[in-house]
Amino acid sequence: MTCVAAAISISLSTGVRVLIGAEADAVTIAVRLVLPFVIAIPLGVVWFTKLEKLETSYRELLKDAARLAKSANSDPLTGLLNRRSFTEQFELAQGHDVRGHFLIADVDYLKAINDTFGHGVGDDAILSAAVALRKALPEASLIGRIGGDEFCAFVPQRDVGMEAATRNINQIAAREFRLRSGLDDATLSMSFGYLACKSRLGFKDAMKLADDRLYNRKRRRMLPVHPLVSKSIA
Repeated sequence: MTCVAAAISISLSTGVRVLIGAEADAVTIAVRLVLPFVIAIPLGVVWFTKLEKLETSYRELLKDAARLAKSANSDPLTGLLNRRSFTEQFELAQGHDVRGHFLIADVDYLKAINDTFGHGVGDDAILSAAVALRKALPEASLIGRIGGDEFCAFVPQRDVGMEAATRNINQIAAREFRLRSGLDDATLSMSFGYLACKSRLGFKDAMKLADDRLYNRKRRRMLPVHPLVSKSIA
């Protein structure tokens, strides 16, 4: 920038001197050479400092935008997808005819846990379920929290053994709950409903089918009271 300023300054002053027929002395020549540097260097420093600050501010703005986008798409407690984001991504996958399994899960006895031990322990139950779903399901799975104690997942692999996967989820959730709650005899279980997705299955239809299966399983199990809650009441 300084060199360009010097070149322009010298060219203009030389052109003007030629036009008016004036001769330049040594002082004039020195001023023409030095003055652009004296002016341009501070201006360049100020200009590039401002550019650097603008670039830094822009990078921070992008980070903030990314954080806001993630926050808008995530459940604040678990960090899983929220209902809206899960629905959009699931239906996008179905629109591209991606096959796999749709899973719905809920935490058993969450209200009883909240009422007996407080909502802090209830949050531990929710977080334990979220950790278990992340660990037990394949990495490419979509996992979301869609309600208080309800979770959904889409596993884009048809060869996954869902019965074994749900057993694994329950084992991890129970272990995680004991660690988080600090209750040595704590137990936690989840109920599941799942199905293989047909071509272009919508979220509402998948929810209804999986929900029916989940409640059929609950009725077959017939566990009206959480074992830990019944101990505490006794």
